[in-house]
Amino acid sequence: MYLSILIRNLNESKSLRQTLLALQKQVTDFEYEVIVVDNESDDDSVTVAEQMGCKVVTLKRSAFTYGHALNYGIAKCSGEIILVLSSHVILLNEYFLKNIPQYFEDENVAALRFILAASPTDVATSIQHGTQQLLFSSNKDFAWNNWNNFMVNHCAALKRACWQLQPFNEGVNSSEDKLWSLEILKKGFTVLYNVPCFYVYCKPFSREHKIYKQVIDIAAKEKISGHASELFKGSYFFALSKLIVSELKRLRINAGIHYKVYKGLKKARKAG
Repeated sequence: MYLSILIRNLNESKSLRQTLLALQKQVTDFEYEVIVVDNESDDDSVTVAEQMGCKVVTLKRSAFTYGHALNYGIAKCSGEIILVLSSHVILLNEYFLKNIPQYFEDENVAALRFILAASPTDVATSIQHGTQQLLFSSNKDFAWNNWNNFMVNHCAALKRACWQLQPFNEGVNSSEDKLWSLEILKKGFTVLYNVPCFYVYCKPFSREHKIYKQVIDIAAKEKISGHASELFKGSYFFALSKLIVSELKRLRINAGIHYKVYKGLKKARKAG
């Protein structure tokens, strides 16, 4: 089998159904399978997955880490290429899967980073400049500068043979995908980014979850890259002053826009 699609899930039956409906609309000229790694969901996720033709494997919640769930799931896959999806991702056209094989024609390609369509800038860059190739550099700033070019595991494709050489780290709390990208690049492989296959991520986050996620993501980025985030460096008041300056710059821009709209609207009202 050429492609396996691996979806990690916990109590997300509604969004999982949407993800699977988008997959069912895919047009391909090769076989693929869908594997759902379920973390002992309390809702009807397993029923939804099985009714929609997926193979479901269960991973105990007590055993969960992001890296372990990936390794456990990939071990159950039979495809040469693994497409890792979140249960909150919707692929945006029916040829997403069909377009994947061309990017792995170069045997040195280990993984693909696709385009989250929520960012118009990323979409425009992908269309204008096309797929970009990332190769390892020993520059001390390499990981920090290329963080957003590494694969991202809510929607990414990787070669199973490369995973066998470099399994995901099961001990990190976050950014296991970025660490894997860095390690596989060090082995001489390449990662392609700005790959023009588009998707959306549909899960809303609470304020508390956003804070938690930001903490673990920044901590992981700092540890992996060896850099400290400028906005959170030094004393709290020093870090806060940087945030205030940044926000004031943004406020100045928005105030300028607001002023021009206000003046234009006032003029339009007089003319009308």
